[in-house]
Amino acid sequence: MVGQNGLPSGYMTNRRELLIEHMNALESKGMGCIGCSGTCCTYEANSMLLTPLEAFELMTYLVQNNLKSDELKTKLKDSISTYRLEPKYEGARRSYLRKTYTCPFFGHMELGCPLPREIKPYGCLAFDSHHVELKASEHCFSETELLEKREANHPEEKKLNEDLKKKFNLLWEKSPIPNALLEFWDRV
Repeated sequence: MVGQNGLPSGYMTNRRELLIEHMNALESKGMGCIGCSGTCCTYEANSMLLTPLEAFELMTYLVQNNLKSDELKTKLKDSISTYRLEPKYEGARRSYLRKTYTCPFFGHMELGCPLPREIKPYGCLAFDSHHVELKASEHCFSETELLEKREANHPEEKKLNEDLKKKFNLLWEKSPIPNALLEFWDRV
C-alpha cells in the first residue's frame, strides 16, 4: 500500500512510545524538564543527529501543521553557518562530525521546544533529568540503553531509512537537525 509522497505506508507511525513512557514515568516522580533552562538544546550540550526517517517525519509534521516558513528556513541556514555544520565528504558520501549547536527549534515559539513528543528526535526524548531539583547538570543524561531497546523494537527502521535515502538521493546516515531538514525542504 502506498502512502503520502509515494512512499510505502508505515512511515508516519509513532516509534517513540517507549521513550515517551519513560519520560512520563520520570515526570511523575518530579524528574522532568519543567523548570530547566534547556541547556541540552543549546550549543553547550546539543549535538543531535537525525536519521533520514526522523528528518522526514519532522518535515512532514512541519508541513502538515503549517510550520514550514521562510523564517524557519533562515534559522536552519543560520544555524549551519553559525555552528559550522557543513558536511564532510568521503567520496560521494556525506558525513557530519558531531558538533554542538543550538537547536533551531529551541525558543522558536516558546521557551523550550515547541515540538510535540510524538515527533521529537529519539535522542531528545532519551535525554532525561534524574533529579527532582537540580536541572541542566550532571543529573541529566542520555538513556543509551533505552535508545538501543527502542531501536531493537523497530527493526523495520533500517529498511525505511534505506528507502528514504534511495528515494531522495540522500548521501548520509545521520545529519544535524538543520542540515537534515533542509535536505527535505523542497521535497516534502
